[in-house]
Amino acid sequence: MIREIIVPTQNTYLLHLPDSLIGKNVEVIAFSNDDISNEETPATKTNKRTVEQAIAFYKKNAVDFSKIEKWNREDLYE
Repeated sequence: MIREIIVPTQNTYLLHLPDSLIGKNVEVIAFSNDDISNEETPATKTNKRTVEQAIAFYKKNAVDFSKIEKWNREDLYE
């Protein structure tokens, strides 16, 4: 693995790969460290909700079982 941090002076960069990487799949990624520190990564992003929001969600999406007609096992064979 090669990891190199550079400060480019031009918009082109020549990369010399070692012989051990010839014939293998190689991924080259270029990004600025400033971009990474400003963005929220999924690991640091938290979606915390309050208890009131959770209760409101469950009340909104709850199923009212009292309106479901009662049945017994014999009703299945009729």
